[in-house]
Amino acid sequence: MIRERRLASWYRDARIGLFVHWGMQTGEYEADPSGPDFRYKYEDTVSFERAAEQAGWHAGRWIGTAKRLRAKYLTIASFHCELGYLKIWPSRVPGSPCTKRDYLRELIDAADAEGIKIVVYINRDAKNAFHAGVQWLDREAYRAYKNDEAVDITSREGYLAYSLDVMEELLRNYPGIAGFWFDGYHDKDESQEVFARLHRIREDLVLINNDFSEGPVEDEDAMALEDFGKVLEPEFDLASGTWVGPGDKEFAFKTKWDWIYLGEGRPHWKYYDLNYARVPSNAAIVRRIVTVAGNSWNAQLGFGPRIGGDFPELLEDFTAHFDRFMAWAEESVHGTVGGGHGQGGLPPGYWNDGAYGVTTLIPGGETHYVHVLIPPDGSRLELADAGYDVVRAADLKTGRELIFGQAGGRLTIEVPSWDAVTLDGDLAIKLTAAPSRRVVPSDLLTASASSELPYRIAAKVLDGERRTFFRSAVGNWPQHLTLELDRSCEVAGLCLTQPETGAVTKGGYAAPAGERIKAYDVRVSDDGANWSEPVASGELRNQRGMQVISFEPVVASYVRLTAHGNYADTGTFQISLVELIVPE
Repeated sequence: MIRERRLASWYRDARIGLFVHWGMQTGEYEADPSGPDFRYKYEDTVSFERAAEQAGWHAGRWIGTAKRLRAKYLTIASFHCELGYLKIWPSRVPGSPCTKRDYLRELIDAADAEGIKIVVYINRDAKNAFHAGVQWLDREAYRAYKNDEAVDITSREGYLAYSLDVMEELLRNYPGIAGFWFDGYHDKDESQEVFARLHRIREDLVLINNDFSEGPVEDEDAMALEDFGKVLEPEFDLASGTWVGPGDKEFAFKTKWDWIYLGEGRPHWKYYDLNYARVPSNAAIVRRIVTVAGNSWNAQLGFGPRIGGDFPELLEDFTAHFDRFMAWAEESVHGTVGGGHGQGGLPPGYWNDGAYGVTTLIPGGETHYVHVLIPPDGSRLELADAGYDVVRAADLKTGRELIFGQAGGRLTIEVPSWDAVTLDGDLAIKLTAAPSRRVVPSDLLTASASSELPYRIAAKVLDGERRTFFRSAVGNWPQHLTLELDRSCEVAGLCLTQPETGAVTKGGYAAPAGERIKAYDVRVSDDGANWSEPVASGELRNQRGMQVISFEPVVASYVRLTAHGNYADTGTFQISLVELIVPE
């Protein structure tokens, strides 16, 4: 089964996942868990299982929460270097603690009954073999199992062999496992070898690697990104801190409590300061999730459970909030793709008068959603129409028809109140557009450039594929891209989509500076030799997704975009997609 079929079977459209850490550190603490006297809540599986049983653990608690969150998969992290490398299933592979009760089987069965997939977290780090006074990795037991006195489970190579044995046993015993989530698999050659080996065993496995320092390897189905170490703008926009493009990614982030629930936080605790001090509002978390969906990614919600599997009141409160939100907003999240990222849609990002948001759309249809995450100063929202003729606008939550108008390539919508942004986190506007779009068909255009790389030729801006793109040879500015029409016609703008080769905001961990175009101008010509004065000029924003350059309608046979620099101050000129808009 090829990667495309694996992802299309469930992962690509999942949009929301629940991420649960549960193991030997889970519990309510009386002392700072980051302090010098830290001890695990449980130091053996007997005490762990006794506590779980006394607290009434059952799989339905997690699956019920996943349903209310509209999560399509649950990632269970117990085989983790800070959770005692706990296997919450019986195992014949010795080396770290395993339970007698088969919590994993119960979880898979409960999830399967609700159509929810289970993904198992796999750690690559043996650093906590001996941690907080406990020897968690049993070197001698694993040596006896392998009949090899040379293997050392506390070494990098030995632990890799152990984790592979664990995964292969899991695949033999639990065919219901949908995939693995890998942490610490940053060596690309090693990870490819491991992932290919697993796909030979089960070709349908979705393998998700928590690594975004480089692009994915061949058998890496999806990249996972975490919110730590990133500079975000706006603060809820997780996408602004990364360099990766849309699709086949997930953002894993803390919600209200840390992924490992440690009890009610104490302000004097170091751990509290790191993970509890700035608890986001329910609305702020909604904005994060909607932003992730607007990039065609999945949002992995980190929920820290108690030992009995129930969640703290703060998380229960968010779950109830999100359940109410999705009761009316789900159609704008599930079954959609991010707008302005290569599959059509309206441009995301900054709009008029301080407004900011993302867009989604139902692929191949005429239904679009504008998610206003920061409202404008007044009652009027304005954004580029990207060649779509809108025939209806409505508040998605209330169904109320909204007054709108279109002129000069701009769509304006009157919204009586922005209260939903504050209360819910998102005011979603549902738009219905006419079936045809006002753009010149790409087969009537020819692209050329001032320079091009042999494998990144100018023609790629017209191929409709977001992942392929034009790139110039590195040179001095200005540089230009020219579109030749097969015959003269009236044109009124450009829809421009650029590669995500850098973060929007500098300073993020593993996020190089973005090479998006900064200063530009657009000129037109009848013969490709004599060019007009600029019909449009200015600076594009350093933001993700499509941007629209509008100008007064003009008859032309050639349209030239000239870039005078980029935000990284490099000589790189690159574009993924260009569409030429015709006027109303």
